[in-house]
Amino acid sequence: MTEELDTFYLELIVLACETSQNDVYMHGYLEIRLNNKKPYAEGDIIDISEFYESIDADGEFKIFSCCCGIPECSGWIRGIQVVHLENNRIKWTNLNSGQSWTFQKHLLVDALQQVDEEVENFKKFFTQKDIEYVGYGS
Repeated sequence: MTEELDTFYLELIVLACETSQNDVYMHGYLEIRLNNKKPYAEGDIIDISEFYESIDADGEFKIFSCCCGIPECSGWIRGIQVVHLENNRIKWTNLNSGQSWTFQKHLLVDALQQVDEEVENFKKFFTQKDIEYVGYGS
């Protein structure tokens, strides 16, 4: 019997932002969906450093956080328990709700590589338009 794996999807969302001096810059953020649903609230963000650290390490990571940067502010009292399994799989367990997902690691790694390529393309494009693009997680 084959274990059914969850789907992992990562997307780069790019927005235009305006400073108080009416300067425009572009900013990106990452969105994660597991089985086509975000495992965090609409106003929450992905903590990029925790997310990147969890790619190769086991442990509890506060991958998701309130937009203010304090995970507990939006109910993330505990983080995501990350376990790297056999056959290049990763298991995430939300230690607050008990919900868990198991997916192929290459889905995450491939998606990050694609996002990094998109970031470079956006930087080149916006530089030609004299608009700053700050990437994601800034």
